[in-house]
Amino acid sequence: MNHPMTCECGHLQGYVVPGGTCSRVLCYCKDCQAFAYYLNRQDTVLNVQGGTHLVQLSPHRVVFTQGQQQLASIRLSPNGLIRWYASCCNTPVGNTLSTPTVAFVGLVDNILNTAAIPNDFPGKMAVVHTDSAQGSPKPTPKGLPGTVWRFTKLAVKGRFSKHHQQSPFFNDAGQPIVEPQVLDHTQRQALLPYRR
Repeated sequence: MNHPMTCECGHLQGYVVPGGTCSRVLCYCKDCQAFAYYLNRQDTVLNVQGGTHLVQLSPHRVVFTQGQQQLASIRLSPNGLIRWYASCCNTPVGNTLSTPTVAFVGLVDNILNTAAIPNDFPGKMAVVHTDSAQGSPKPTPKGLPGTVWRFTKLAVKGRFSKHHQQSPFFNDAGQPIVEPQVLDHTQRQALLPYRR
């Protein structure tokens, strides 16, 4: 069964096709935290220590059925990930690399049906970048080797199956469907995680 996706206001909708490799990751990095603060969604995206729950999978499984024109994107630095969100209500959608050559998207759980995530995307959750977690004691890191292995599997399988050419976030020329706003150093440093 397809896993539904919707932004907070409902203008952006779609689904994730079942099957295929995926990883569930709880990421505490400063960039994921900064993205939530940029959108002013820190209270609904981050857990109490600043973690963001991501589901990593091949983007060919992501289908938008309504409101794709609402997609917007930023990069926290010129070489950073492209971070996608719904401009209608600032709901985070996920992150991709700067090109579709690697079949990868990390969907933020706010766009997903959180109650159905464990069933639709099974497996243990990795916990990463815990040095950047807020407060103490810091969460215990776990599961990184398995996540790296699944990322590699996605990349290799995507290349041979040409799934990397089937991303709703990039056009046929391999360019993002929306030009990302690249934050300058001052804009990035103004975001709370970088002021701590």
